[in-house]
Amino acid sequence: MVPTALSILVVAPLLCSIGLALPASDSSVPTTPQPAAYIPTAFYVGTSPVLGGLTNYSGRSFSLTETSPLVTLDYAAEVGGFPFFEVSSISGPSQIEVKYTEAFDGLNQPFADGPWTFSNGLANTFRTETFNITEPGIYSSFFNQGGLRWQAVRLLTNGEIQFSAVGLRPSVEIYPVDSLPGSFSASKQDYSGVWGLGARTVQAACVEAGSQPSTWEVTDQGMLIRGQQPAQSVNGTSFSNYTMSFSTKILRGGTGWRVAAGLGGGYGPYFVLTSDYDNESAFVNTNRTLMPPNSLIFGYGWSIVNQTTLTTGPTQTFAIPMRISEDEWYEISTEISASGFNVSVDGQPAAFILIDEAITWATPVFGSSSPTAGTWGFGPFQDQIAYFRDVTVVAENGTRLYTNDLMSNSTLDEYGINTNKHSVCLDGPKRDRLIWTGDFAHTLRTVLASTNRTDFIQGFFQNTFEWQLDAGPGAGLVATDAPMGASSAYKEGYFPSFYPFVDYQIFVLDVVGQYYWYSGDIAILRDYWSNITKLAAAVLAEVDPVTSLAGGGAGDFYFLAQGYFNATAPSALLHLSLQRLAGVATALNDSSAAALYSSTASNLSVAINARLWSDSIGTYSNALLDPNNYTLAAAAFPILAGIANTSQATSAISKLSILFHSIGYKDSSAVPSTNLTQLSPNIQGFLLESLFVAHLNLDVAADVVVPVITNLLDVFWPKMLNQNQYYTGATWEYLYPDGSPGIGLYTSLSHPWGSAPTYVLSSYVLGVRPLEPGYKTWVFEPVLMLELGLQWAEGRVPTPYGTIEARWEIADGNVRMTVKGPSGTSGVCRLRGGKAREVNKRDADDDVHEVVVIGGERITVVFDT
Repeated sequence: MVPTALSILVVAPLLCSIGLALPASDSSVPTTPQPAAYIPTAFYVGTSPVLGGLTNYSGRSFSLTETSPLVTLDYAAEVGGFPFFEVSSISGPSQIEVKYTEAFDGLNQPFADGPWTFSNGLANTFRTETFNITEPGIYSSFFNQGGLRWQAVRLLTNGEIQFSAVGLRPSVEIYPVDSLPGSFSASKQDYSGVWGLGARTVQAACVEAGSQPSTWEVTDQGMLIRGQQPAQSVNGTSFSNYTMSFSTKILRGGTGWRVAAGLGGGYGPYFVLTSDYDNESAFVNTNRTLMPPNSLIFGYGWSIVNQTTLTTGPTQTFAIPMRISEDEWYEISTEISASGFNVSVDGQPAAFILIDEAITWATPVFGSSSPTAGTWGFGPFQDQIAYFRDVTVVAENGTRLYTNDLMSNSTLDEYGINTNKHSVCLDGPKRDRLIWTGDFAHTLRTVLASTNRTDFIQGFFQNTFEWQLDAGPGAGLVATDAPMGASSAYKEGYFPSFYPFVDYQIFVLDVVGQYYWYSGDIAILRDYWSNITKLAAAVLAEVDPVTSLAGGGAGDFYFLAQGYFNATAPSALLHLSLQRLAGVATALNDSSAAALYSSTASNLSVAINARLWSDSIGTYSNALLDPNNYTLAAAAFPILAGIANTSQATSAISKLSILFHSIGYKDSSAVPSTNLTQLSPNIQGFLLESLFVAHLNLDVAADVVVPVITNLLDVFWPKMLNQNQYYTGATWEYLYPDGSPGIGLYTSLSHPWGSAPTYVLSSYVLGVRPLEPGYKTWVFEPVLMLELGLQWAEGRVPTPYGTIEARWEIADGNVRMTVKGPSGTSGVCRLRGGKAREVNKRDADDDVHEVVVIGGERITVVFDT
């Protein structure tokens, strides 16, 4: 087991003075109240990063010297915020290089575990940054580092620096797991630890409104932009073969821009113009091979350097026939033509890049519709900083298409880079820092089981339905992956880029139903009911009128069906969502909607069993056009939806062995079994709950479900818990078959879509579940205790009325169950196949199989087994 503690050092007076000399506004801080600071728990000073043998930190001073130039800093678990350093003494002007990473090995890489070029994300694109240290004082990064466990500081110059404090000014609130409203522990230590992974994940990945400031800064000289992934204007998506011009003043190192780019991460052409590096601000670690002075560097793709799956092509470097000085304004012009990109500086030709050479290796799906079409954006490279202003875009025929002086706060909305408006949960605090609506199906349940931060759920609804399209071909749809910082005022401009996945639209409907079931909060759903019914209508338009399955429209079912229409998993998810939505409609007295949703769900159930159950393979097919492919999602969702009967569920679960690979289950039988196969905690999370549901509701035998459950809970998820070099205290995005992170350093090691065990353990292993919306009535009924090898479990389950406290233990062949529910509720205490022998130390009546629990009273029941 690796450490899970998180040190919080109160350094409020220190934080008040944090700032940088360049520019003065770097001292700005988020307005949201946060823990005062996150500080490391351990450190080691030496010559290279060290994984083991670190010393307890406790805020003590340390020095970096020429002989011991590097300190390894371990925060023990995932944290996020704005790095700061308090320098108490210095022998002379110095520079330090700082690295940040979730997995330890990132400290050994030139770019740590970055850069994160998939989106701007209101955080530092780069996981390596450099600081000038000129005198004692407090130095702070302008940028937020969204998620990390490890940090290293290396002295790059001669001399000595003594640090009296290091840490992060928090951008998220993360508290010890045992202090949360919800809790869970069990006789298997790994089960307790795995529950805590999800509880920390939703703290790290859920950000309060206003806590993630813009990474651009509006000034009276123009937009001040530090080195980061460029952010693109939403206004240029339909433009092509244009000339984009702007003025720029380099403050350090260089300036950068895009043209003919896609939205979001801006995949496409990327240009960096470097200065002469003669200014004293130049860093000694500047990569002059990658970034030679007085040069134009060009790359096509995500960036000009690779990060695992986000690759770019070979860069091209062009010497500029003039000196590019810092603190001077230059006008840069980039003309797009069918043959290439023509760049000039102050009217002098700088470079011509042939399109055919630039895009030979490219992946067009990520970019714009054509190499000559798409929008523009701005963002210098690592450690560079520059001003930008006076952007103009002129069409091929000379028509002026666009102007912007870049001196207005409204520009931040246009370029999708404004401070976050709502409290929302991201797909990961480190990357991609997008608001994936479908991921919230897991996040919702994990939040309710642990932090009970309903403000994030309310923020989800606010943000989601602000992005709902009012008219046009996507009317009723909501954005499935809107970047944090983008403005819904431009939602039509972002269509269809951020609206592609119909299965994620269905998940939003499922979230609505699940939220009502677990909260009973009909008021907020009444406020959004017109939005919800519009979304439901848009989704129902995707039902094939011939097959009655989800498919046949223009949508993409990428996540649940590998892109196939008329598929089992999205059809079953839609059935499940409509069933739950019908309950909401009934509570709101919308009888026509309730009837529509119920009848459509019934038709889906019949169609799935009639068309997609395959006797020949003994399970549900992935899709009509993919009949022999067996998927995890096609096994899990018919069970969760109540579509599969006992024999079907038994057969489908028995077939899971086909998908087993080393430590877990592949998404699909079409996925090859290799060392690089990505095993998804997302889909396996739905599977995990379906196994308990199959046993509880369908009487599928324990010897069928338990081997799969124990593999997931005893082997798969503990890989995230018991490997110190990868441990973050949070759940991961993917795993490889050897148990390491699934796409290397690119993997998000704090990803809410992997957090299902948190709510599954509370609901089934502890055994507390609602019997009606909002836990007005509830049941305490643990499942599969003996079969899972457990001796006891205990925990707290938050409800709108208060907390349910529950514990069970096995002794002498009996099960002792103790529970107390909140006043205003009632519950039942029961055990499958068990009979009550004692109630509060008194003999129970004969044939008592469940005991009523009145809210506010603690009761202990002893069941025989």
